[in-house]
Amino acid sequence: MSNRKIVLFLWAFLIAVYSLLRISFVILNFSSFSLNSPTEILMVLFAGLRFDLSAIFITNVLVSVILLLPLKFHQKSARIVITSLFLLSNLPFLLFNLIDVGYFHFTQKRTTADFFGVAMLGDDFFNMLPSLLRDYWGLLTGFLILSVVLYKSFLWFIKQRTGKSRWWFVEIAVTIGLTVLLFRGGLQYKPISVLTAARYTSNQNVATVLNTTFTILKTIGKDELKNYDFDKKIPSDLTYFNPQHSYANSGVFKPMNVVLIIMESFGKEYTGYFNQGKGYTPFLDSLMQHSLTCTNAFANGKKSIEGIPGIVSGIPALMNTPYISGQYNSNNLNSLPFLLKKYGYTSSFYHGGNNGTMGFENFTKMAGYDHYVGRNEYGDKDYDGTWGVYDEPFFQFFCHELNKQKQPFVATIFSLSSHHPYAIPPQYNSRFKEGEQPIHQSVRYADYALQQYFDCAKKQSWYHNTLFIITADHTGPSVVSQYQTRTGIYEVPIVYFAPDDSLLQGQYENVTQHTDIVPGVLNYLHYPDSFKFFGNSIFDKTVSVRFAVSFLDGSYQLITNNSISVTDFDSEYHFVLRNAKAVNDSAEASNTLKVFVSLYNRSMIHNKLTEDE
Repeated sequence: MSNRKIVLFLWAFLIAVYSLLRISFVILNFSSFSLNSPTEILMVLFAGLRFDLSAIFITNVLVSVILLLPLKFHQKSARIVITSLFLLSNLPFLLFNLIDVGYFHFTQKRTTADFFGVAMLGDDFFNMLPSLLRDYWGLLTGFLILSVVLYKSFLWFIKQRTGKSRWWFVEIAVTIGLTVLLFRGGLQYKPISVLTAARYTSNQNVATVLNTTFTILKTIGKDELKNYDFDKKIPSDLTYFNPQHSYANSGVFKPMNVVLIIMESFGKEYTGYFNQGKGYTPFLDSLMQHSLTCTNAFANGKKSIEGIPGIVSGIPALMNTPYISGQYNSNNLNSLPFLLKKYGYTSSFYHGGNNGTMGFENFTKMAGYDHYVGRNEYGDKDYDGTWGVYDEPFFQFFCHELNKQKQPFVATIFSLSSHHPYAIPPQYNSRFKEGEQPIHQSVRYADYALQQYFDCAKKQSWYHNTLFIITADHTGPSVVSQYQTRTGIYEVPIVYFAPDDSLLQGQYENVTQHTDIVPGVLNYLHYPDSFKFFGNSIFDKTVSVRFAVSFLDGSYQLITNNSISVTDFDSEYHFVLRNAKAVNDSAEASNTLKVFVSLYNRSMIHNKLTEDE
């Protein structure tokens, strides 16, 4: 068989493999998408070929060129070299495609190049490996089978080669030309990007068109932010968003303690309060009845490593790489503990995880916390076998530790039991029922741990002079369609509770986000100094536009009370009205997103997060 035919057969074989992986991905994550007809499913599969060809050609161009050369591979060493090159060019990428079959329901996006930076932070990856192998042994088995099939198939291809071709140099030139053409997606002016997939389906289904090889290759080296200047071209830009805040005229500064409770993966979906009583958080539901509860609240990211900087320091996840593991992680930061330090506040961050997890310990130091307390400080007891200390004992530890803090204090606790593999103490297995998802049992347990914490806190001297804020770092696995949309995957509770403030109750119905928490706290305390922060206080009645921002599949998303705007700033804007009250909402959303991203990117690039440009 001619070399040309062998290469064609190889490409066809890889197309079949990628198509099979896409079908598996769609079937096993079908509930996360909105594929309503066979025609729509076929469109997804057909459109995916464009991205598959792009991935296949760029990863196999070297192998293809070698196969087209007028060479024979009679020697065993030569066959080993070319086969090894083929396997190394394909197996790692195919592995990540398989991983996304199981991992997608956590992140709601295809894996990108940021995975490698995050995986190298601390020992998290190695600690998680045993539970991942246990829970996803089927995917591992599939990968081993796929590896054998690829190996055997490629050896067969080699054996069929004649090694002779009069036009081998033309064939190589055509192959290289096709690789360039297909990787950029055609002859159009701009190469295809991750967002290009939105042309073929709804935003919710973008991941079905893409493949993980493509998203990794397209995001390598894409950490650097663009220096946009949209805001300079928009009249009255600061009416859309102004990062400079001042609440000096709101009242006399009241130095209350602040306790920020971040619950692992505690999406809005799991609360009965928001879902007609159908939930797994009876205590949190009851607390929200006596709190100011935000009914339209959104996380800024989909991972813990994205959520913590957003909540604490007002850094939304607007990059492919999370801030903590990215190139801007040495920037000067504003944060709740840093801003309150000058008024005598002490600060501490409690996380029962293994010290070094996700780089949190280093980040909290950068954010101005006086102390970080993790598993090392807690001790070896109550270890869950993977992540760290079970929630209940660690919350009790946190309660009593606050008695040692000089008041006023800022204290943050980040829970962990509702993280995969969702381990709870064995004695509670029969007490907390399992749900449709494994996380549901651990959410019940975490809610119980939260209840026990408040039972303890009520007995402490600092309790009645404390403002509590409760939220989630991000959402978790979903079974309800409402929370599987492009906006629903970010919906989290945000709760403000002060035991002795009867006015801090009811519902806040405007859109709000994680980066609004710190401005809201400082506004509530009547903080006397001006500061720069990429969020808005929910108590600031001068703010005209309420919104939440996020970044997914290469595009920015802005949610307002009336609309959703999605763009990568290189494509046309897409607006979806959320209700019938929208008036000129498209223009308002467009300008808000442009102003916010412009100001944020320049502040990040020029290390001006804490001061004017």
